[in-house]
Order: sequence, then C-alpha cells, then structure tokens
Amino acid sequence: MSINYKRIFQDILDIKFPEKQELHTIVLEREITDFYDVLSLNKLIFGEENKENKHKSYDPSTITKVLKYQEENNLSNVETAKKFNLSRNTVSAWKKKISYTNANHN
Repeated sequence: MSINYKRIFQDILDIKFPEKQELHTIVLEREITDFYDVLSLNKLIFGEENKENKHKSYDPSTITKVLKYQEENNLSNVETAKKFNLSRNTVSAWKKKISYTNANHN
C-alpha cells in the first residue's frame, strides 16, 4: 500500500485552505513520483510559512534532483540550502556521498 499524496493534499486544501480551491486542479494533474514532487506541492500550498524541516528523510531520487538543480543553476551549497529549506551541511554531505559513490563505481 502506497501513500496517496494527492488525497492528502486535497484534504489539506479542503480543510485548511478552502480559499485556495484553484490548487485542486494543479494537485490532481501533478504527478507525484518522489519526495521532490511532494516538496514542490507543499511549497505551492503552504508557501514559505511551513518552515519546519526537522527529521525529514529524502530518497535518493530527490537528492539527485536537488544536486542536479544546484549544478544546472550554478548555485553554491548555501544558495541550494536556502532554496530547498535545508542546512548547508546537508547539501555538502549529499555532494560528498554522491562523489564518493561515483568514485567507487569508476
């Protein structure tokens, strides 16, 4: 059984943000394949008010997307951390882990 994020976001919109009904269509049309998609919808619905980011877990696909975004936009670790509401140490650790993994596979 998998998590039905669309249903969760629909319920959040119905209960907490009934004035944001226009977002229902966006949530229904958006494909949610990984945590990166959840983060983007979360930011769309809650805006910047939802700053609590402790104890979150990121899947490898999301980490890869965040680091790819950083590379494509020539961002520093600090800029990337601010963009995704992470600590700069987290971004740095991810980069070290990815580079270590890539070095062992070559």
